[in-house]
Amino acid sequence: MRKSIFRDVLESLRDRIEGTLAVTLIALDGIAIETISDGSVPLDVMGAEFGGFIKSVRLSNTDLNTGDVLQLSLVTEKYIILLSAVTPEYFLLLVMRPDGNYGRARHELAKAKYALREELV
Repeated sequence: MRKSIFRDVLESLRDRIEGTLAVTLIALDGIAIETISDGSVPLDVMGAEFGGFIKSVRLSNTDLNTGDVLQLSLVTEKYIILLSAVTPEYFLLLVMRPDGNYGRARHELAKAKYALREELV
């Protein structure tokens, strides 16, 4: 049986981005469509929290006129977390070690959305 395009793209991201601990394709509600993880990251919680944050930003957008969120990053002591829009309803969530390759991650996430978008629309 052939692996899904989602899994193929996530595995490629993991393999191409140094320091990746986990990567998941999530819906706006935070529910994972596909996930690749080493088990060290609380992805369910992160997905739900980031989904809620995006909804909040969208509500604020009527006052701020900032446009849709395309990519969001959070750098903490333990992780670098990037959220990248694939469509308005689906996002890639990537979690790296603090020494991970941030620039490569942004670049690869931007490329990956084109491979996934067609499958989600």
